[in-house]
Amino acid sequence: MTWPRLAAISLLCLAFMIAGCAPAAPQPDPSSATRQPVATVAASTASAPTPAPVFASGTMVAGVTVAGLTFAEAEQRLRTVLTAPEEIELRVGSTRQALSAERIGLTVPVDQLLARATPALTASTPITVSVAFDYDRAALRQEVATLATAVAVAPAIQVITATETLSRSFAFTPGRILDVDAAVARIGKGLANGDAGPFTLTLSEEITPPRVPLARLREEVEAMAAEWPGVIGFQVIDLATGASAGFHEHTVFAGASTIKTAIMLNAYVNIDAFDEREQDLLARMIGESDNLAANDLLAAAVGGEGTEYAFAGADAMSTMLQEELGLEHTYLYIPFEATDYISLYKPKFRCGPKGPVGAKPYTEHGNCLRAEPASMARLYQLIDQCAANQGLLLERFERMTPARCQEMLDYLAANDDQTRLVAGVPPGIRVEHKSGWIEDMQADAGIVRSPNGAYAIAVYVYRPVPAGRYFWPDELMAPVVAAFSRLAYTAFNPVRLEDTRTWRAGGQTAYRPAE
Repeated sequence: MTWPRLAAISLLCLAFMIAGCAPAAPQPDPSSATRQPVATVAASTASAPTPAPVFASGTMVAGVTVAGLTFAEAEQRLRTVLTAPEEIELRVGSTRQALSAERIGLTVPVDQLLARATPALTASTPITVSVAFDYDRAALRQEVATLATAVAVAPAIQVITATETLSRSFAFTPGRILDVDAAVARIGKGLANGDAGPFTLTLSEEITPPRVPLARLREEVEAMAAEWPGVIGFQVIDLATGASAGFHEHTVFAGASTIKTAIMLNAYVNIDAFDEREQDLLARMIGESDNLAANDLLAAAVGGEGTEYAFAGADAMSTMLQEELGLEHTYLYIPFEATDYISLYKPKFRCGPKGPVGAKPYTEHGNCLRAEPASMARLYQLIDQCAANQGLLLERFERMTPARCQEMLDYLAANDDQTRLVAGVPPGIRVEHKSGWIEDMQADAGIVRSPNGAYAIAVYVYRPVPAGRYFWPDELMAPVVAAFSRLAYTAFNPVRLEDTRTWRAGGQTAYRPAE
């Protein structure tokens, strides 16, 4: 091998050695011509965000088109375009009242309307949302209540009289009221449907009968009493309030059998428990007005039997009525039908003062059995209070209980007499009462449980008997008691004017307006 050849080989080996020690050159990426660097891609994505959804073509909210608008753009447009009316008008008959939008918080609820249209943002189907108003419910009710007071029509009271006999009654034409609940619902429904009025509201009948003031009742009692050729005594007590009205209520009349309610009370005050016989006496005395049963109860109240004990019982009862209960000029000092006994045995007994007592006008009566309307009505009030667990009877008498007082009321409700107080009220009304009558006087006293309030009432009717006549018949006197009973009943429960020709009471059916 020659030197030049060796030198060439050496150089070649050196070149290979140098090549093995140097790093390899990077190889070209076949896809580099089509791909961008990562940083370049990220920058491109941030500069092109996803577009916000818009409402579908044809979408309407409260009459305003929002098609192609984003939610924010639609909200801005609606708040610019939509405004609530400044006021809404209410009409009731000829009355017009404008309600300020500010006073009732009237607004267009844009957020709620847009919420109902939201599905049109993600679908191609358009949505139409009708206009609606929002408002303050409590404020609207207050405004309507104020309007109701202004437009209410009070019921009209009228006095009517019977053409056949002495009679007066109260009748009424119903009032007219605005039903606040119904009116608020009507307006609210309209506003919720985008109706800004005007709203026409109607008045309805006030179906509850009005109560006649007791002062007005007294005026009509006086007017009717002026037509009677005698003396009328009248007292009524509203058992709910204690208010009363009277006419000649302190005039003294013959007590007759109305005093038997006091005899019953006296028995309950003094007898622990009634045996079967005494229960029968009570039923006959009240239900049938049996005089001898009354005498037996007077005797039993002082622990004995017979007429002598009946005298003692009558005296004790009269003392109790006046001194314990303060019932003036109301007493029975001798038993019923005792004239022959007095003539035969000449017992000692006392009576009230002779001559006129009490207030004018005076009536003819004896001095041993008397009653005044005010005291008799008060007696029934006391029994009613006792049944309700209150009042003077419970305070004064240890044997009295609410249950025993209710027993007395039940006996009184079973009274057979239907021609006086009972004849003055419609059928089915509970009346707890005891009537009485003699030749020149008829009376009835008790409690009427009427739909529009319970009341105690006492009616005494006196008419002098002329020479040649012995007594006044029931057919003449009893309807007069019924007439005053009817007047009192209709004060608490006036009759609808259009119903007066069909309502029967006391045998009267034909009415005409009072002059």
